[in-house]
Amino acid sequence: MKRIVFCVFCLAIIGLSQNLMAQAGMTVSPGKLYYKLAVGGTATQKIVVSNPNSRDLEIGLSLNDWDYDSLGNNQTFDAGTLKTSAADWVRVMPGSYFTLRPGEKRELDVVFTVPANANTEIPVHTAMLFLTQLNPGDGRAADGTSIKVSVRMGIKIYHSFAQADERDIEVINFTDVLPLKDDKTTGGYLELKLSNTGKQWLEGKIKWEILNTQTGEKKKLEDQEIFSLPGDQRLVRQNLPPNMSKGKYTATAVINYGDKDQLKLVELEFQR
Repeated sequence: MKRIVFCVFCLAIIGLSQNLMAQAGMTVSPGKLYYKLAVGGTATQKIVVSNPNSRDLEIGLSLNDWDYDSLGNNQTFDAGTLKTSAADWVRVMPGSYFTLRPGEKRELDVVFTVPANANTEIPVHTAMLFLTQLNPGDGRAADGTSIKVSVRMGIKIYHSFAQADERDIEVINFTDVLPLKDDKTTGGYLELKLSNTGKQWLEGKIKWEILNTQTGEKKKLEDQEIFSLPGDQRLVRQNLPPNMSKGKYTATAVINYGDKDQLKLVELEFQR
């Protein structure tokens, strides 16, 4: 079931732990839909919903607004709350409710229509399509207690007026933060503050490296993915290894925010 969590990128689970998910559940593909349409344009894309269970699965569909917080976590809101909302521009055919028999798959049409009075000064509009299990399954908690298990899965919907990928990112700040006094698990962390100054969503990656300038020892840190919408400011934090040797360091962050040639490199000198 863990595969499904990452497949659709946004999953809300009601009243269960992961070892109980398989007793409810559904699969949905793809996890994101992208539309590039001018004012008045219409396009249709398809999603496939499957029931891997041994019982009927009743599914309800709904639309919400969403965006990212400063750390890149998803936030959802009532439809029509955000100025970037595209929730009213989406229709799902054949309807907002259906039942899947055990092992059954169904293809749904997601119809996106940009209204004639759409605000073109907002470069990207978004919505979240939720599929919610309406007939909770039976499960048991770790202590043996009987519970009801229900799954909700979300598909992100992006719309852009721009036909060209106008992507750019600005580095606002790069700093290091010392560990808390009682923290023995890390050596503190590096923090990048970024701003999406382009007209497209960004799905990029940051490669990190630290160099002890006194010993010449280099260490690569774990790559991190970044996601943002136009106008977002993002804090990206990278934990430093625990028990770092005392000395002077240079940290390097290489930010890939689009095509292979869309790179920015920043360096920070710090001391431990």
